[in-house]
Amino acid sequence: MKLVEKIDLFFFVVVHNFSKLFMWIFFRLVYFTEIIDSKNVPSTGGFIAALNHSSFFDPPLIGISTWRRMFRFMARDTLFRFPVWGSLLHYLGAIPIKRASVDRNAWDKVISTVQSGHIVSLFPEGTRTLDGEIHEGKAGTGMLVYKSKCRVIPVYINGSFKAWKKASLLPLPFIKMDLIFGEPLSFEEQFKKEEKKETYIEITAIIMAEIKKLKEKYLLTHGKKIK
Repeated sequence: MKLVEKIDLFFFVVVHNFSKLFMWIFFRLVYFTEIIDSKNVPSTGGFIAALNHSSFFDPPLIGISTWRRMFRFMARDTLFRFPVWGSLLHYLGAIPIKRASVDRNAWDKVISTVQSGHIVSLFPEGTRTLDGEIHEGKAGTGMLVYKSKCRVIPVYINGSFKAWKKASLLPLPFIKMDLIFGEPLSFEEQFKKEEKKETYIEITAIIMAEIKKLKEKYLLTHGKKIK
């Protein structure tokens, strides 16, 4: 490893872990956050973590969910134009993506990141929900899974919609937010099928169904519905 790469890795680990510690304390004290079944996150190997998406809080919530692994994520490329903020996003593990077009370079980066043994978190719905419900996922998630030939860790986040919904300028404090991990999903049967949009859609549908099951499990265990 070159000296420049070693320095970059050093800053990545320091910035990432410091930010994780800060946000972990913040979520625990202000939002009473619990991480449920983090044991389902394997200690090694490349995966895609697929989450429901209803809040600005969702990316940092998955980021602080376990100390054993670092989660990469995708962020709008325009956010990287600001030097300090762009560097921070880089060291937090962000992968820039163009939102207004098909960004094949970003897709290739996600695939190579997963195949290199890392976890990349994705939101199959594509954008934050306006009503707090879980909606259909996009075929793009299935495509990335198919091309990566990886397993998927389904994740359900509860309470973040009420804490900071898309229509709100600022978040509301002291609303409980929790995150629950499901067991990794394997798609060996789908990987044997022809690579086409229908196969991508099938993979995405399986993922979304599992996220909904996690929601049902969480609500059953906790006894009340909080979007």
